[in-house]
Amino acid sequence: MARLGDDEEEGISLFPMFNILACTLGVMVFILSTEATVSLGADKAVEMVAELDSISGGGERVPPGEREPRTPIWLEWDGTRLGMLPSGDAVTFDRALNEIPTWESTFAYVSSVLSGSRLGSTIAQVGLDPHNRYVVLIVRPSGFDSLLEIRRYIEFLGIDVGYEPIDQRWQRVGVR
Repeated sequence: MARLGDDEEEGISLFPMFNILACTLGVMVFILSTEATVSLGADKAVEMVAELDSISGGGERVPPGEREPRTPIWLEWDGTRLGMLPSGDAVTFDRALNEIPTWESTFAYVSSVLSGSRLGSTIAQVGLDPHNRYVVLIVRPSGFDSLLEIRRYIEFLGIDVGYEPIDQRWQRVGVR
């Protein structure tokens, strides 16, 4: 007669139940990730919201309750056109910035294109108030080759610059 204390007898194994549970969870993760990927498909809008900077003008950390919010200036760059969002003020560059041989020539060319435009005056105003304003470059893949040049130009003016890559096909819906 079998007893529970016999060493020869094996107990109940829960291993098959754990296998079924793990497979079910794997299938659920696959279904949820597929649904999330499909929901991010074409014809979707992206909302861009600026975050507050946590470093003061002197470089030291500022506690969250004491910091002043900085205002972002949103610029869209596609390699030939630099436009301000949401106003739409823009300038077009006839030359590829990454093909200009020297930094001085690049700076002079960008300055000449921006001079006299509303976009150029806005960038100049941001340069006069760098502790309260900064630039966010929204970069399309066609603008990656010359991103360094346009970013260096803005940084040379003493303006903090961040950038966010976006898909070439995304359409501008709105910025708040």
